[in-house]
Amino acid sequence: MQPSVGTTKMSTRGQVIIPKETREFTGSCPETIFTVFPLSREIIVLKKLDKKKAVEEFKALRAKVSGKIPEAKVNEIAHRER
Repeated sequence: MQPSVGTTKMSTRGQVIIPKETREFTGSCPETIFTVFPLSREIIVLKKLDKKKAVEEFKALRAKVSGKIPEAKVNEIAHRER
């Protein structure tokens, strides 16, 4: 069963509350991390980030480029993009 569409409001600190029904449906808890995708000026998409999966994907990617790109360059790019 999908939750019904809800509404929320941004606080003065830029925080947005995800409605309880949506949190329960998605299994989101207080420490859940989301990736934020602004698709347009009108549409923002939140995607739950599986931290364990992201770390494994990063390790696999790093193994593929190991020796091809100096580690210092990888770190420089990662730092700049954050």
